[in-house]
Amino acid sequence: MMGLLSAEFLKLRKRLMPRVLLIILLLLIALVFFGFAKSNDRSSISDLVLPNGWLLGLIFVSFFAPFIAPVLAGSWAGSEYSWGTIRMILSRRPDRAQFLLAGIVVLLSAVGIALLASLLLATISSWLATLLLGRSAFDSTAFDGTFIGLFVKLLFSIWLILAFYIVLAFSAGTLFRSGAVGIGVGIGLTLADLILTGIFYNLGGTWRSIADHFPDVYARGLPSQLANGTLSGVSSGRSGLPSVSASILALAIYTLVPLALALILVRYRDVTA
Repeated sequence: MMGLLSAEFLKLRKRLMPRVLLIILLLLIALVFFGFAKSNDRSSISDLVLPNGWLLGLIFVSFFAPFIAPVLAGSWAGSEYSWGTIRMILSRRPDRAQFLLAGIVVLLSAVGIALLASLLLATISSWLATLLLGRSAFDSTAFDGTFIGLFVKLLFSIWLILAFYIVLAFSAGTLFRSGAVGIGVGIGLTLADLILTGIFYNLGGTWRSIADHFPDVYARGLPSQLANGTLSGVSSGRSGLPSVSASILALAIYTLVPLALALILVRYRDVTA
C-alpha cells in the first residue's frame, strides 16, 4: 500500500492540474472577499474580521467545491484509462482495491492542503480588507473555546463536503473508464441537483420531500447550520434545513455508496484501456 501511496503522491507533485485548480480556487475566494469588503452591508463587513474571516473562507470553499473538486478527481481517475496505461499498472499485480483507495487517499490529502491554503488566504484577505476599511483586523473577544469548537466542526464539515465530490467524480471516472465522464457526472449532478430542487420545491408535497434529501441540500445546508448565529452575511437561502447530524450522516452515505460500487466493479471486471 505504501508503494501505491508514494506513486500517487508523486503524481500530485508532478502534475500541473492540481496546482492550476488550487490557484483558481484561491483567486475565486479572494474575489469574494473583495466583494464582501466593497459591500455596504454592515453584517457582511463584520464577517471579514478575524477570527470570523477564517469561517468565511471555509464556507467560500464549500461554494466552489462542486465545480472544482470533480475536475481534479474525475481527471485523476480517468487519466490511466485515457492514456492506455492501466493495463501496464495492473500487470504488476497491485491489489486493485488498494490501487483505487490510494488515489482517493492522496486526493483527500490534497483537499486538506487546499483547505490550509484557503485559510492562509483568508487570513491575508481579512487583514487587507479590514485595513482598507479602517477596522481592527482581529477581534480577540470572539476567539474563545466556543469559536475553536465551531472552527473544528466547520473544517471537518467542509472537508467532508469536498470528500463527497471527490469520491463521486473519482468513482464515476473509474466506473466509466473516462476522465470526461467523471468530471461530467460530478459537475452535472450538482447542476441537475440545483435545477430539480427548484422545480420540486415549487411542486410542493411529496416532490418537496424528495428534494429535501438531495445531496446539494445537505452540502449547502451543513455550513449554514454550523455558522448560524456567528456569520450573518452568509445564508443558504432556504428554510427548514436538515440538522447538522443529519447532514453529516447523509453526506457520509452519499460518499460511501459510489465508493463501494467502484471498489466492487474495479475488482471483478476486466481491465481495458
